[in-house]
Amino acid sequence: MDTEETRVETPAAGHRQWTALAATAVAVLGGLALWLGRTPELALREQLLRWQFWALEVLFLAVVATTVLALPALVRALALGRRTLVQLAAIVVLGLGLAAFVAPRTNRIFYDEQIYQGIGQNLTDLKLAQMCNDGTVEYGRLQCWRGEYNKQPYGYPYLLSVAYRLVGVHDGVAQVVNNVAMGLFALAVFAGTALLFASTEAGLLAALVAVSIPHHLLWSNTAACEPTAALFAAIAVVATVSFVRERSTRALAWCVATTAFAAQFRTESLLIVVVVAVIVLLFATDELRRPRLWWAALAGLLLCAALLGHLAAVRGESWGSTGTKLSLAFLRPNLAVNGGFFLVNQRFPALATLLALVALAGRPRRREALATVVWFVAFFAAYLLFYAGSFDFGADVRFSLLLSAPIAVLAGRGAATVVGWLRQVEALRPWAGKAVVATLAVSLLSFMPLVRAVGEEAWGARADVAYAREIVRELPPNSVILTHNPHMFHLWGVSAAQASLATTDEPWARGVLPRRYAGGVYFHFNFWCNVDDPLQVSFCTNLLDRFANTLVSERHVRDSRFALFKLDLPTHRF
Repeated sequence: MDTEETRVETPAAGHRQWTALAATAVAVLGGLALWLGRTPELALREQLLRWQFWALEVLFLAVVATTVLALPALVRALALGRRTLVQLAAIVVLGLGLAAFVAPRTNRIFYDEQIYQGIGQNLTDLKLAQMCNDGTVEYGRLQCWRGEYNKQPYGYPYLLSVAYRLVGVHDGVAQVVNNVAMGLFALAVFAGTALLFASTEAGLLAALVAVSIPHHLLWSNTAACEPTAALFAAIAVVATVSFVRERSTRALAWCVATTAFAAQFRTESLLIVVVVAVIVLLFATDELRRPRLWWAALAGLLLCAALLGHLAAVRGESWGSTGTKLSLAFLRPNLAVNGGFFLVNQRFPALATLLALVALAGRPRRREALATVVWFVAFFAAYLLFYAGSFDFGADVRFSLLLSAPIAVLAGRGAATVVGWLRQVEALRPWAGKAVVATLAVSLLSFMPLVRAVGEEAWGARADVAYAREIVRELPPNSVILTHNPHMFHLWGVSAAQASLATTDEPWARGVLPRRYAGGVYFHFNFWCNVDDPLQVSFCTNLLDRFANTLVSERHVRDSRFALFKLDLPTHRF
């Protein structure tokens, strides 16, 4: 234990600390309240667009620094032997391999995944937190003429920007990031379980359960944000458990940094703060009487200032709903679907659920079990009142990934309990662990067809992206393409702009674009031109009606048409 933890403080010194803490808290809370309360929404978005990159940069550096400082103590606490390390490495490789080579590398949520990657590119090249609606890509860098602040939190796009800075902006980097996240997720689940239940065996079994969850595997080969959201939530829990066990300031700093970063991925990711607070209350109540915990909480609040600003700036967003977004009316149907998801053994292994129930029924460590249940319930309940919170709603089954870790932790403990029961039978003792592992393996194999499936859902958008990849090769150098989805073209190194701009700003289309792009102006007749949405379709029909054009190529897939047109605009020569 650190020397600083054992120092005896005089009453006067303690009083001064609490006074300084109170004054700082008033200043911080007052400053945040003034900023959020007095800044108009548009001005707030503009500020965040310019400064959020730097806030996330500081936060990520804090995560890296505190992780480096805290990791040696975590490794010592786990006390891993050679055999355990080999088994853990095998599980991590299994999870990473299944995600990267068995699950299809594709997109499953259109066109959010392209938007995430586009924002990552803007963060990389421009240090701006924005989507680019009109951008030129030259010499491998993006120059954006019209940007727009996005409603989704920026943690995942920032993470992509880190990867882009390391290896360059390429299609497929996002999937590799999520592949790696799957492997790290198994490690985090192992560490959390082993620390909570003081059992490396339970940790190994929990990690095996984690890499056996079919939807976690298949979404880990997409560009969705949920795999990394689940990973960093799990890391935050590991850091918090490390703190309440070790009680060192370095562990507390790690807890604060990882929790603040884990909150940045989805709106509901903020619930990780509740989970962390409950763990501290359950295991380290006496810390509430120590100033350092509250200093750390204030530091975490400052690290989350940009996120709080983001939530304030997007509070008026509809999130795709034409009615109410949150309501008790959604509770019953969402509960039936989401509860059944973990029980019917169709998209989630019921074996994992059964093992989790065994952990709760088999005389568990009560506080540890309660902490894990709170973790599960916090995120499970978050979707019950949301209009799109059903795991049967579109591709929203991806939300279940944030529940994978707590149920895997409990299932690992339950599996270890079953192993203990089997070892009580003399004849079964040598085979107890192998039998449970074999049962988990059989369960995983039964879900392999689901993991391998691309699925029919979003076939139209998938066909559109496949066609768009092909037409990129037909575009001449220094050309631009008008489309509903410029982000994916920017990622592929092609200049692109929103098609709607051609009808809302016709002088720009007729005057600026031909001067800027000597290779010509093209229009991508895409997925949104085929949907049952008069507004989106009007952008396509109006553009083709107002501008003379020549059909370059087209493709019909089922009842959808995809095409490439060249707009016949006068060329400006200098």
